[in-house]
Amino acid sequence: MKIGKNRSFSRCLLLLIAMAFLAPQGFVAAALAADVSFGSKMVEALGIFLYPFILLVVGGIGLIIFNGIAIRKNAFVKEDVIEPILGEVGRLNVDGARDLCEQYKMPATNILKAGLDRIQDDELDTDSIEKGLEEASSVELGKPFTWINMLNTIGSIAPMIGLLGTVTGMIGAFNVLTDQGMGGDSSKNMAGNIASALWTTAAGLVTAIPTLIAFFIYKTKFGNIAAEVNRLCGEMVFILVRAARNPDAFAEPEEGDPYAMEEEGGPPLTPGIDPMAPAPAPGPDLPPPGPPPA
Repeated sequence: MKIGKNRSFSRCLLLLIAMAFLAPQGFVAAALAADVSFGSKMVEALGIFLYPFILLVVGGIGLIIFNGIAIRKNAFVKEDVIEPILGEVGRLNVDGARDLCEQYKMPATNILKAGLDRIQDDELDTDSIEKGLEEASSVELGKPFTWINMLNTIGSIAPMIGLLGTVTGMIGAFNVLTDQGMGGDSSKNMAGNIASALWTTAAGLVTAIPTLIAFFIYKTKFGNIAAEVNRLCGEMVFILVRAARNPDAFAEPEEGDPYAMEEEGGPPLTPGIDPMAPAPAPGPDLPPPGPPPA
């Protein structure tokens, strides 16, 4: 993910939050246009807790959309980009592999380039290469997971705010009961405080449930992507070591080489015999060896 995209997302999120603070009732009424009275009752019942819930709802919706766009396999790994890089690595063309990583910017290529940068003066130190891959992987894969983890943060904070509203409403209801007793306006005021407590509980659960579901979905998806990136890192180290020990292991066979089939797993060939030549015609039947018949 590019820094420009993150800044654009942050600006849009701040704009939505500002609009929600400037006109909270209109924001809720627009979200619940099918039943305006329901929205107005919720706004009135939540009271001061309306503002934190607006923040959490807007942030949760924005993060769900953003992670849905950002957490894609093609945004981290592309087979048509990785294969040429691994091909250059197999031919021990480290500079060519670095150039390809610079040309195609994505988390996987940045991680592979960090490992290739540890190769200095044609010295192949696998421990240093693996350390570079590990350090770059923690940085490149840690950035997008921050946005996924924020969904878990919202899903954890929303029920706590709802619980705070519940406790506040129940305290107000018991204060009314203590000061005014039962009956008349006191019962009405006590019921209003209890309703406010239930509204905050419901608002916390409605906010937390979708964000937590999205968090677990994106976390699982991101885990699969991270596993694929780690597999590519291990494959690159394996190709480097094998190519260093046997430079011809990944060499491309020359055209017209009759022995290429044997290297590629074909049938063994005998020197001096053209594999494409037709089989010789069978000769006449000869008598078996031994003395001639009488």
